[in-house]
Amino acid sequence: MRGFDSIGGCFVRGESRLESILQKSIFVSVLKLNIIQVVKKMKKLWPILAAILCLSSGLSQAQGCSTMVMTGPPAGAPSSWVSEGKLIGAAVELVENIAYKAGAKKVEVRVFSSWAEALTATYNGEVDMIFSAGWSEERARYLDFVRPSFASQFLYVLVRRGEAFRFQKFEDLLNRSGAATQGETYGDGAFGQFVAKDLKLQRSPNLSAVFDLLIDGKVDFIFAYENAAYGQLLSRNLSTKVQNLTTYPTRAETFIAFSKRSKCNYEMRNRFAEQVALANQAHTYTNLLKRYREVFNESLTRPQK
Repeated sequence: MRGFDSIGGCFVRGESRLESILQKSIFVSVLKLNIIQVVKKMKKLWPILAAILCLSSGLSQAQGCSTMVMTGPPAGAPSSWVSEGKLIGAAVELVENIAYKAGAKKVEVRVFSSWAEALTATYNGEVDMIFSAGWSEERARYLDFVRPSFASQFLYVLVRRGEAFRFQKFEDLLNRSGAATQGETYGDGAFGQFVAKDLKLQRSPNLSAVFDLLIDGKVDFIFAYENAAYGQLLSRNLSTKVQNLTTYPTRAETFIAFSKRSKCNYEMRNRFAEQVALANQAHTYTNLLKRYREVFNESLTRPQK
């Protein structure tokens, strides 16, 4: 009888285990069915959820970029220069118009006393965007460049009048003293690498001080991009004291660039690129340069208030 009791107990325990397994199987099936139904419903809701997320992101970015602050070289006429406390010029008008066409609601043009200060402010995110910036690997660490470029400039090698020297290769600058503005870069090409490795340039906070080094006989040559050199030569009437060599060591493409810390960067950069391309097709900057060259020249002969 004990044998039958053992067998019967085994059957009872087996039924209990079987029932438990069946219950678990049914529960899992129901759970899987519910999950599948939830997933199907979520798939239908994904477009709506995505739209809500994009909208909220766009609203937050738009609120973050309610005012776009821009700056540029303070002494680069006729592209940009300071007049009566304001930054004006061909590049200023070009970039300001591009900003509004790209969707900016308000644009503020900020003035800094030097190019180095303007770059530092952009690096720190004090301004959203800087214009007339040449590309370099160092700058690309804190700037997002808008492509294509909107202009280009030759680099001038300037000397005291009557002291021009033969300049046919970079090495002709060796064993000569030179100077340039703080923050000025020459790219990462052959000439930029030559300057970084082989030349020991004196650096001054602004181009006026750089010209003084040349005029006072403290250096043999100076570097200056053509717009900035043009402004110094005319405003200080230096054409009888200074001349530029006929060979240009490099030409720099000049860009609009956003600070990586700017809230306007992600939202506006691609739109800027589209507007720059359109402006280039219409030769807008070239036409503005002609007009602002006249404005700058007239400002030098106009009686001071």
